[in-house]
Amino acid sequence: SSGINAEWPLRPGVSIGHETVLSTITFFKREVQSSESHFNMNDHYLHQDTFTEEDKIFALLQFEHPVLCVKDSMVIISRLDMDINTPACRLAFYGKLRHTFTSPDFSSEELPNLKIYKYKEREGQAERMNDEYTVIGKDLFKKETDIDLFSHLKVQLSTGETGKIEGSFGQSGKFKVYIQEGLQEGTKLLLASKKKKEKSTDCDSALIPLL
Repeated sequence: SSGINAEWPLRPGVSIGHETVLSTITFFKREVQSSESHFNMNDHYLHQDTFTEEDKIFALLQFEHPVLCVKDSMVIISRLDMDINTPACRLAFYGKLRHTFTSPDFSSEELPNLKIYKYKEREGQAERMNDEYTVIGKDLFKKETDIDLFSHLKVQLSTGETGKIEGSFGQSGKFKVYIQEGLQEGTKLLLASKKKKEKSTDCDSALIPLL
C-alpha cells in the first residue's frame, strides 16, 4: 500500500469486492524491511503507529461483520468520516488481500497466531561501576518487582554501550547490568564521579520487547 500517516478514525471504511464495511485497523511491518511483499503468519512483526511512503506496511482489518472475499482481492480504505464537501480526497490507501481469517471465533482461535509486538522503554540510573564489565543500576524497577523476569533483556547506557540485565542486586530494586564489550574510559570516569555526587543526569534505558 502507499504510505501515509496513520492517524485514523476508529472505524475507517473498507471497500472489497462489491461491499464497503466499517473496520478497525492495525498497522505493522517486518522486523527487518525488505522488498518482498508476501505475508507469513510465522514471522514476527513490529506494530506501527505512523509510517512513511518508503515503508512496506501490512494492515490487519477486523470487519464489523463477515465479508465475502478471495485472496489477492483489491482492498480500498477510505475516510468515511470526512465531510463530503471537503476538497481533500477521501481515499486513504489501497492494497491486496494477503491472508484471511475464516473461523467465527477468529479473535480467539486464529488471531493469537499473528505475532505483532511493541517495544516498551523504561529509564533508570546507572548508580555505580562494579567492575569494568558490570554496572549497578537503580530506579528502573520497584522494590517488589521480580527482576529475574527481566534477565537478559537489553540495556543501553546514555553513553552508548549496550548490555543485558543479569539479575537483582540487593533487595531494594537495584539490578546488575553486564556490558559485554566493557565500559568506555569516559563512562568509567562518569560513574566514578557519581561517588562524589548525589545527583546525576546520566541515565540508561532498557528496551523491553513485548512479544
